[in-house]
Amino acid sequence: MSLDPVDLLQQLIRIPSVNPMGRNISDPCFGEGRLTDFLQSHCEQRGLRWLRQKVHAGRDNLIALVPGTPAAADGGEFLLWDVHQDTVPGDGMTVDPFGGEVANDRVYGRGACDVKGSMAAMLAAVSRSLGVRDRSERPTIAMAFTVNEECGFSGSRALSTLWHRCSDESTAVVAGSCTAAELIPRAPDAAIVAEPTSFNIVTAHNGVVRWRCHTIGRAAHTSRPEAGINAIYGMAEVVRSIQQYHLDL
Repeated sequence: MSLDPVDLLQQLIRIPSVNPMGRNISDPCFGEGRLTDFLQSHCEQRGLRWLRQKVHAGRDNLIALVPGTPAAADGGEFLLWDVHQDTVPGDGMTVDPFGGEVANDRVYGRGACDVKGSMAAMLAAVSRSLGVRDRSERPTIAMAFTVNEECGFSGSRALSTLWHRCSDESTAVVAGSCTAAELIPRAPDAAIVAEPTSFNIVTAHNGVVRWRCHTIGRAAHTSRPEAGINAIYGMAEVVRSIQQYHLDL
């Protein structure tokens, strides 16, 4: 049975999943746990296999498997659909952050755009695909509901360990109806990440590179500064070059 994405979005908004951002997670509005439970139940009702991956105490990634033909392990196309569970706080909102009310053909509430609207759309799309009788030549989809996107991206980093088969604690599976190897047998061929983009397809994203740069000088006596090289002046040239590069971009 197909889902009504608007009704589903209202349900999602009414389950607070505010990123604690260092606050006390015992507050009922903070943390993704209640939303994760709802999503797990939703997947179970549709016969999807799933697993929960511990990222932080009481905060789990949930990954569900939408099987395709041929299977990913047999060389079939394998896609990752990623959507984060957390939202920013509702401070300063002039409507009920968790009301999910509809007005003027729009749904209002914290996360309506970022990104529970996309979550509802993905869930509705999967529900529709499960109702299609001819499932030949369809991709396998690992649908990941990750935590802590708004403050650190640790959920996404933990997710990637499932196909890198890392041995650190971030791979810890706390529950599931299948193993990580069954769910994600290899790295995905492509990924769709749900973020509000005004319905534009975005194929790249701002990134960051952190590096250290050293300039080398030569010490000299203050009576003969011309015999030395001031490393600070060299670094100033580097900074000016970076500034110009930024302006060129």
